[in-house]
Amino acid sequence: MTPSTPETSAEGADGIDSGAGPRAVHRALELLTLIVDSGPQPLSDLARASGLPTSTTLRSLRALEHWGYIARTDDGGYVAGHRFARSRFDAEPSSAEHLFERSADVLQRLTDLSGESSYLAVRGPGRTCIYLREVQSDQPIRHVGFSGWAGRTAPMDGSAVGAVFDGLTPSSGFLVLEALSAPDATVVAAPVLDPAGDIVASISIVGPSFRMGSEHVAGLGPLVANAAIELTAALRSDR
Repeated sequence: MTPSTPETSAEGADGIDSGAGPRAVHRALELLTLIVDSGPQPLSDLARASGLPTSTTLRSLRALEHWGYIARTDDGGYVAGHRFARSRFDAEPSSAEHLFERSADVLQRLTDLSGESSYLAVRGPGRTCIYLREVQSDQPIRHVGFSGWAGRTAPMDGSAVGAVFDGLTPSSGFLVLEALSAPDATVVAAPVLDPAGDIVASISIVGPSFRMGSEHVAGLGPLVANAAIELTAALRSDR
């Protein structure tokens, strides 16, 4: 069960003065805050954490899903959606839109070729990154802890994505690190450059470490690097 935060318990939507706006809006925003802060959650946990009836929670979630601010995962949980992720992208809106749209085919090909789940992340506020898009692997064994990350904010320090944004990618064009939030997962990441040559995003794949041995990663790394190069070229052609 996800614990309630001060903002979503004692000062929750039902405690909002009517002069602050429609109560339904506050309920929806409260649920969005719970999802963004805590990651994928099922309906029952969201209803419990917000103190709302399940039927009321479901109506609010459906409204947020309709507008793209949340999305459903394969197992029925709720995560932040593509519209919310793009709204938090710290760049020109047109650049964010191009990056998001252009990455769809690139990530799908990367997942198809590598057999592992792929992700696109951009810089967030402070030392954080925001995951804009993901394509999950259809392998029966994959790291489910990284499902539903689109729209989530994660710390950069100590992570492969953070190392990419810090310019630490070696001459091979990709780097490999143990996943920060899951020691039994391995991340292979590469930088995406904007037309000015600055690092604007990170493309990565994540897989269970037992499958990501050095020999296998040696073949996966170039796939990730090539995907990053492909997206870089697409952004430059748009410009």
